[in-house]
Amino acid sequence: MRSKYLFIPLLGLILLASSCSVSFNFTGGSVDTSLETLFVDNFSNEAEIVVPYLGILTTEKLQDRFLTQSRLSLTSGNADVALGGAITRYTVLPTAISGQDRAEQNRMTIAIRVNFENNQDANESWEQTFSSYIDFDASLDLSSVEREQIEEILDQITQDIFSKSIGKW
Repeated sequence: MRSKYLFIPLLGLILLASSCSVSFNFTGGSVDTSLETLFVDNFSNEAEIVVPYLGILTTEKLQDRFLTQSRLSLTSGNADVALGGAITRYTVLPTAISGQDRAEQNRMTIAIRVNFENNQDANESWEQTFSSYIDFDASLDLSSVEREQIEEILDQITQDIFSKSIGKW
C-alpha cells in the first residue's frame, strides 16, 4: 500500500521531467531554435590603411565563430541570418611616449561595421560598428607581430558580434 503512494508522485516527476527541455550552450546565451542557416558575405576593406588579408580573415573568423558556437550551417544562398559589412578602421598609433620622445607602446585598433539580417524576424536585424584594440611594445617590428595582433583583436570583435546577434546575452 505504501509503495502505491510513492509510485504516483514518482510517476508525476518522471512525466514532468520528460516534458521539459533545457538547452545549454557555451556562449552564455540562447540561440533561437528556428534559425538554421547562415550566410557571411565577404567583408570589404574601407579603412585608410588597407591590410590585404584583413577582409578575408574577418569573414573566415566570423564563419568559424558562428559554426563552432551555434548549430547554424553555412550556406551561399538565402539564409535565416546573414552578415555583411566592412572594415572601417585600421590604425597603429603610439600610446606611451618615453622621456626621449620615443614610443614605448603602440596601439592597434580595428573597427568593423556589421550589417546583421535576421530573415526570420526583421525586428532582430541591426547595423552596428564594433571596435577593439591591443597595445604592444613599440620596440617590436610591426611586420613580425601584426598578424598575431590582428587575430587577437578579431577574436574579441567576432565574439562581440556573435553575442549581439544570436548569442542573446
